[in-house]
Amino acid sequence: MTSIRLLWLLLCLLWIGMEIRLLRKTRIDKNIVSESEERTQLILWFTVATGVFASLLFKSLALTPLPVPYIYRQLLALPLFAAGLCLRYSAVGWLGRFFTTQVTIQHDHHLIVEGPYRWVRHPAYAGLLIALAAAGIAMGDLLALLVISIPAYFAVSFRIGIEENLLFQQFGSAYLDYCKTTPRLLPWR
Repeated sequence: MTSIRLLWLLLCLLWIGMEIRLLRKTRIDKNIVSESEERTQLILWFTVATGVFASLLFKSLALTPLPVPYIYRQLLALPLFAAGLCLRYSAVGWLGRFFTTQVTIQHDHHLIVEGPYRWVRHPAYAGLLIALAAAGIAMGDLLALLVISIPAYFAVSFRIGIEENLLFQQFGSAYLDYCKTTPRLLPWR
């Protein structure tokens, strides 16, 4: 069990490090980012951080344990967490220089519909939500799973709404056509 906890620690440290790297790498001119958009980024990460800490509390209280043995939860959750992170950073890679942590359109911006964007419109957010749900499953408590997943889903959905409005303003009917053929977060929807 100790090796599983160590693996979780390493994966979480990798995740935190990657997010800090993305934040530092993609800082853009504050003059082109609205104050309300900056708040959505803060709301999203505050929601994620609060969800993680609340889920750890519920995990320790074990009020609603999941009826799955520890090792089976870990065998499901660890690869699911890693897959979520891979999806998130794959999406960032496909966007390349167009990826920022702020919602903005850059000079010569074009619509990316390749890679993970051919299956879902927001794979970076989908990957984040998958990773969070996996962490909740690993914790082994239903309340932990719910508090780490549901608030993050609503924060992501709110931010997606802002992004989609901006993408529609920039790309018009091309973005609408893309929306008709590509689901928001789940490829089978």
